[in-house]
Amino acid sequence: PVRELLDYCGGFKKNAARVIAGGPMMGFAFTNFDAPVTKGTSGITVLTVEDVAKAEETSCVRCGRCVDACPMNLVPTKIALASRNKDIDLAQQYNIMACFECGSCAYTCPANIPLVQLIRTGKGLIMASKKK
Repeated sequence: PVRELLDYCGGFKKNAARVIAGGPMMGFAFTNFDAPVTKGTSGITVLTVEDVAKAEETSCVRCGRCVDACPMNLVPTKIALASRNKDIDLAQQYNIMACFECGSCAYTCPANIPLVQLIRTGKGLIMASKKK
């Protein structure tokens, strides 16, 4: 289990705010430290309160960093805005489904816009509309 691995490595040096399977951009948070560590576990990242302190979201400054960072050559801000407005047709025109949610766009965003979360929400809306 994750708990045993963390103990083996010396435990927490500071209070852990989040324990992630994988890395901070594409990993997922553990909700149960009794979860198994498998051969597919690429790493475990422990973040402190300071590490996860949420910076306040501000308006997009149109700097283009997210576009430059996107390995799929998408325009994350436009996709995220379409998702935020629940405009799934527009999100699809911007190729939302081509995004593999690597997190590069959100990592580089100086406005702290939750781009990946908005894109995931948009994808969920699209999938839900297809089930109808």
